Parts: sequence; structure tokens; C-alpha cells
Amino acid sequence: MSSLVMDVLLTDSTGKMNAVELKKKVNDIEKEIVKLKSDVKEFIEDNYINFLPTLQNDYVLVEKSRKLIEDMKMLKSKIDDQIKVELSGSIKELKNLSQALIACNSSLYLSAKLLELEQFTKSVDKLRQNKDYVEAAKVLNKIIVLLNDDESHGDLQMLNIYSALKENYLLTYRSLLTAVLKIWSEHVIWTASNDDETSKDSKTSTSSSISLTIDCDPQEIRNIIQALHYLSELPASLEHFATKLMKFIISPIIRSECSVFVDEEKVFNVVVSSEKKELPTYKFILYNLKMLFQFIYQHLNVDIDGKTFINRLSEHLWAQLSDYLLNNCINDIIPSSSVELSNFKSVEEDIHEFEEYLGEIGFISKDQLVISNYIKDIDKLYIDKISQEFLVKASQLVKKNLHDSFKYEDNFSEEEKSNDKYHAHVNNCTLINAKVERNLSKNTFRLPSCQISNSAKELMLLVRDILDEAVLNSDNSTAAAAKLYYTSRNVIEHYVWTVPEYHKKFLETIPQQVALFHNNCMYLAHNLMTLGHEYREKLPKLQKHNITYVDLSLKLRNIGAQTFLNHVKYQRTIITDIIKDSGLSQLAQNQLPSSSGVERALRQCIRQLELLKTVWFNVLPINVYHKTLGCILNSMIEDIIFKVTILEDISADAATELVNLFNMVVKRAPLIFSEENSVNRYVNKWQKMLELIKVLEASLKDIEQRWADGKGPLAREFTASQVKQLVRALFQNTERRSALLATIK
Repeated sequence: MSSLVMDVLLTDSTGKMNAVELKKKVNDIEKEIVKLKSDVKEFIEDNYINFLPTLQNDYVLVEKSRKLIEDMKMLKSKIDDQIKVELSGSIKELKNLSQALIACNSSLYLSAKLLELEQFTKSVDKLRQNKDYVEAAKVLNKIIVLLNDDESHGDLQMLNIYSALKENYLLTYRSLLTAVLKIWSEHVIWTASNDDETSKDSKTSTSSSISLTIDCDPQEIRNIIQALHYLSELPASLEHFATKLMKFIISPIIRSECSVFVDEEKVFNVVVSSEKKELPTYKFILYNLKMLFQFIYQHLNVDIDGKTFINRLSEHLWAQLSDYLLNNCINDIIPSSSVELSNFKSVEEDIHEFEEYLGEIGFISKDQLVISNYIKDIDKLYIDKISQEFLVKASQLVKKNLHDSFKYEDNFSEEEKSNDKYHAHVNNCTLINAKVERNLSKNTFRLPSCQISNSAKELMLLVRDILDEAVLNSDNSTAAAAKLYYTSRNVIEHYVWTVPEYHKKFLETIPQQVALFHNNCMYLAHNLMTLGHEYREKLPKLQKHNITYVDLSLKLRNIGAQTFLNHVKYQRTIITDIIKDSGLSQLAQNQLPSSSGVERALRQCIRQLELLKTVWFNVLPINVYHKTLGCILNSMIEDIIFKVTILEDISADAATELVNLFNMVVKRAPLIFSEENSVNRYVNKWQKMLELIKVLEASLKDIEQRWADGKGPLAREFTASQVKQLVRALFQNTERRSALLATIK
């Protein structure tokens, strides 16, 4: 074959070869290439399709193909030159010859690639046997390059053996990767132990331990890591290694009391004891983490294409490590007092020293100092932390039991307490439409004595603590002082919206709880009214923030009054329902049906009022208590009067029974008040009921006298139509009744 090409080249060099001779020579070369292709095809089929043993010397074929490719390149060059020389004579024929030669060259190139693939595959096996895993991985990379070569890829895919070539590559790759990973796992060993089994019988506290052993010759570990890199498996191995470090070593070091030590310079141990409940100090954590990285750097300081192993490990570990360290250690040591803040400099130095070491070993770069950058603005972190702690305390306070209370007392005289002006100054936003007089006494803005929840008092103290902290920080940072001021407002807002929801069930059904919440709101609102004025001068730099709590004071009063009013309506409904079911409205002409039932109902209503006295008398401010009980009793009496005045017939016996029942109410109801004649003061319909009792037992003459032409006591309590209705119901139709009715106008 070689001599044939040489003859062509020699002849061509004289310039005497014509187109006919050149064509003949090209045809001869084509025959030689076809023969070579046949040999290659038979060899490849034996190895990739039939997988039969062959004695064919593939190296001879490879050498033969390479020699032929070189000769073909020279021949093509001569043909191109000949085309240029004889361009005018035989352009078309010479071009055809050139194209035929290109086709032969493509076919020959494909055959050479197939032979090269086979040679690389055998080379991988041999390198693996010699434990030269790095070179084996590099050769595998050459194989995949050949399989994916743009110049031959399309032609290779068209071959029947392409899938076999691909599969053979994958098998070789997996085999080599498995071997390398096995060696890695044999030299980088994780061992976990737990004393649970040994301590079950003794019932003692247990401890657990984890150890990382790196027992390998430096050169061997370097070969393993570099082989993983060339096999494109290093990122996955690093991710797996980083995950285990976080779970089994770093997390216990940060979150648990543990003992950390190294055995024989190759075993890193972490022993966690369950007996100790305290979290480790930050110094202990940083020291142990530094020891861990020293251990890794000592055994795995391998260079991989210009980057070290530990630097590549950082890509998979540093983000989660720094985040975990910040959340579970650094945030815990952020100062929560001015004293801690002044001593934080040493902490900053320790953290900076730790990250400097990580930079020295190449784990992180200067622009990756996450923790140092985080604590750089320690003043802001300090304010954020104490603000959060204040809010947490507030959240705990609003969830406390309301009935845990104390008696709030203000210093004013008994004479002032009895003053009507004093009674008019508070709670005009509750259920009673009290009229506040213009001429207020000096006690108008005092909070009357009442029962207050301890949680409300603690909340007010907390607000003052926040503002005092704002004063301490106002000189250094206006932003910090402003944040604390708004935190104090958030504490109050939290109380306003959280307590009614958190204690909703109790506030709907338990009178004492409602009264305490009402008092708490008034107490807080009372203190907030002047709190802004008190601290405005202490925080001069916050003038643009308009330090005030007046709006929150109004919110507190509204929510306290509305909640209390809702419960008063609930109590009124209870009494209304009792009267409704008593049978009072079913009076007949000759009898009072279920007389005992009406009596029982009225007694039940009185007992309900007496119960409210028991739970409210020493809790509510005395004036609020009187107005509230007076309102409920007034509603009850109004309902009773209405049901009687709409009756068309009331027999004499029924009237007598009603008088007896109403007298029982008259006797017991005033006792719910603490002062004499309070019932006349706080129950608007009280005199009307007394007048109704007189009417029920009066004669026509008595009624005429009490009406007194619309000027008597009866006329002051009842309208003319109501009196006429009562007269018609109580008395039979006679001339005297008619005469009386005629005078009632």
C-alpha cells in the first residue's frame, strides 16, 4: 500500500502524470482503503458485537491506518496542485478525483477513530490494574471526546456498533468510578456509636459519638481525589462529604455539649453527652470548628487544577455552615444589654480570628467573611435583638391569666370619692351615657381604685423599660432610639389585638375576666395619656417622630369599653330570656298561670344580679359598678313593666300576686348597691315600678288622685295611654271607670 502511494507521489512530482493515470492510481488507493475498512470492521465486530476472542494485532491496524492517513494527505495536496496546473484542461475530471479522494479519506478517518477507541479502552483497563486511576480517568475523557467528536459523531451514530461503543464506555466508566469510590470510602471512614444498648439495663444517661478517620498515604489520597475530579464525580462526593460533616460533626459541635479530640493524628472524634443540657459557649464552638478544619487541611490538602480540595469543599459547605453558625450561635451572643454591648469587642476579635484562619487554609476568600460582616454593625443587631426580646416578653404577658390581679389604689379622699363630679369623669365611653360636667374637679384625670391584672402592670413597666433603653441609645443612634420607640407602640398594639382574641372564650362568658380586661385597658390608657409628654424631653432627637400614645390610648379605651358593653348585653339577654320564659305575659283574667314559675323566674333574675355583685363589686371602679348593675336592673324592670302594661285583663288575684312578687324585687334589688338610695340614682325605671305596684293595688279613686290631672306622681312615670290601658285591664267597665278614663288626657 505504501509503495503504491509513493509511486503516485513520485510520478506526480515530475509533473508528467496525466489525468487518466491519476484516476487509476486513486482507484488503486480506494481498493486498499476498502480492504482496510473490511479488516477494521471485522476486528470491531469481534470486540463490540460478537465479543469473540481474537488474535488480530490491533496495533498493526492502527499503525497501518495512521500511515495511510498521512500518505492520503500528501496525495490530496498533490492533486490539488495538479488541479491548479491543469485547470484549463481537465478541471471537471480532476475535481471528481479530488472528491473521490475526500470520500476515501473520511472513510479512512472513521476507521482510524474506531481503532483508537479500542486502544484507549484497553489502556484504561491496564492503567486501572496498575492503580493509576488519574491517568485512567484522563483516558476515559479522551474516549468520550472521540465519541462526541463533531467531525465523526454523525458517522459513528450511523454505525451498527455505535450503541455498543457507547455502552462499553459507560461500563468502563462505572467500573473505574466504583473502584475509586470504594478506595475513597476505605480511607475516609465515618464511624458512629451510641451507648443506648449498654445503658438500657442500668437506666443511666447515654452518650453518642461520631468519628472521622482519614488513614491514607498523601500521594494515594491525592490520586483518588484527582481521579474523582477527572471522572466528574468530585462535586457529588464533596456534597456528600459536606452533608455528613454538617450532620454528624458541625451540628453537634454547635448545638451540644461535647468532647472533641484527635487520636493518632488521623481520627477526629466528637462525643456528645446527653447529661449536659447547657449549650456550649461560642469560644468552645469556634475552637472545635478550627480543630476540625485543621484536621481536614492536614489530610486533604490536595491541588486540583489550580484549586485546592478544601477550597472546593467550601462551595458545598460554607453557605450552610455560616448560616447554621449565625442562627444557632452568633445570634445567641448578640448583646441584650448595654453592658454586654460594651464587652462585645473581644467576641468580634475571636470571630475575626476564626475566619482569618479559614482564609489562610484557602477555605474562604476575603469577600466571604460572612460572620465578620454580619456582626460589623453590632449596634443595629443589638437594637434589633432587644426589640425582639421586648416583643417576646409582651407576647408572654398578654397570654397570662387575667384573674392574677392586684388592687390599684389612688390617693384621694373619701369626700372627693363621693363627689358627683368625680363619678362623671371616667367611663363615659362604656354602656352608660354619662354626661361629663364642664366644671371638673382636680381628681378628674385620676384613675379610680379598681382591680388590675398583674400582666397589665408588667406591660406598662415593659413599655417604660423600652423607652428608657431608647433614651440610653439616643445619643449614639437616632435610628436605634426611633426603633425602640416604635417597638413600645407595637407592644401596646399587640395587647389591643391579641388579648381579646387569645382570651376570647373567657371574655364572652366569665364576668370577672371581662371586668379585669376593661380595667386593664383603662389603666393602660390612663398611663399612656401622659407618657409621650414624659419622654418627649428625654428624646429630643425624635421630635420629627412626634412621640405620642394618645391614639393608642383611644384604642385601648374603645376595645375595653366595647368588650365590657358586649358582656353587659349578654347579661341583659340572660335576664330577658328568664322573664320571657316565666309566663308573666300570659296573665289571664281570672288567674296567674304558673304563679310559682313567675316567682322562680324573678328570684333567678335577682340571683343573677347578686352573682354579678359578687364578681364585680371589688373589681370594677365603684361608679362603673353602680352604673353597670343599675343599667342591667333597669333593663329588667323595664321589661317587667312593659309586659304588664300591655295586658288587656288583670284579675284581682293576679294583681295581688303581682304586687307580692314585685315587692320581693323591691326588697332585694337595692341590696346589690353599696350605698343607700343608689337604686334611685342608677335605675331610671325604679320609681316607675314603685308606681306600678301602687296602681296594681289601688282603687279608681287612688288612681285619680295619683294622676292629679296629669300633674301627680303617676303622670310623671306613665303616659296617659299607659294609665288608661292599666285601668281597663284592672277594672270592669263601669260609669265610674269611664269617667276616670275621660279625665286622663
